[in-house]
Amino acid sequence: MTMDQASLVQQRASERRSFVARHIGGETLIVPVTGNVADLESIFVLNSVASRIWELLGSPTTPGRIAETLSAEFAVSRETAAVDVAEFLDALSERGLIQTAGEGA
Repeated sequence: MTMDQASLVQQRASERRSFVARHIGGETLIVPVTGNVADLESIFVLNSVASRIWELLGSPTTPGRIAETLSAEFAVSRETAAVDVAEFLDALSERGLIQTAGEGA
């Protein structure tokens, strides 16, 4: 799903599928859980920038706001941040880890 810069997105909340996220040694590990069983074959390891995006997705936000935050915090242009954010959000969406705000489980 390609999201425009004004779409509100957030971490996915679902009774059927969830995840456990832990911050360890400067990286964030995300382990998908389906039916109370961890899917250890699908662990995601996020670097510091991806971890910051994941943190920002803790509440509804827009890709544009995420890009602005990254631009200010990581000394990257707003345009570069916007492209990188869009690619990362698409990857998270394909794996079912985010949703458009208000989207059902």
